[in-house]
Amino acid sequence: MDYLAELQGIIGPPCGPGVSPGVWSQLERELGIVLPEDIKTIVERYSPMRLGRAINLANPETATYNFGSHIRSTVAAYRECSFSLANFPDFPGVIGFGGPDGLIPVSGTAHGEEVFLYRDPVAQRWQIVIFVGDDLEFYRYDMGFAEWLYRYLMGEDMAGPNSGQDFPNPLPVTDLLVPEGSVPVERFGPLRP
Repeated sequence: MDYLAELQGIIGPPCGPGVSPGVWSQLERELGIVLPEDIKTIVERYSPMRLGRAINLANPETATYNFGSHIRSTVAAYRECSFSLANFPDFPGVIGFGGPDGLIPVSGTAHGEEVFLYRDPVAQRWQIVIFVGDDLEFYRYDMGFAEWLYRYLMGEDMAGPNSGQDFPNPLPVTDLLVPEGSVPVERFGPLRP
């Protein structure tokens, strides 16, 4: 399934300001990793944006809702926490935060969840890891960001057990990049079948 196309089918046509290639290169050098193409494509097409009144997408090129700032501040905050193996029930050990071997925070939700990218050293592919604050646990999903986001927005359990949500149809979408002095306005994506 082409999850980027499926996302466009529920979010609508691309409307973000885009991202210059040099901005990605600079952020990736800082992180010590090359980010997966699907998340870069989604960020370039849509961010900064709030989807379903629940999940935010930031942009590395905007001053507000900045992707790099989100990563840096979230990594710093999580490094201050004392996690144990009990917080990582789906992992062989405790995972650190930040690149290149740790969890890279890419989004947060209104429900107290943090969405991370993780490059599994055994599987040699990117996975999605969700920290659920209410559970104090990290849940791993063996898929890319586009698939995870699509399934999350379609109401599947993508943030731990029994976490599926009933998002409105059509999906509420808020473009967060607005002129100074303006407030973001909610619109709606296409009607889902």
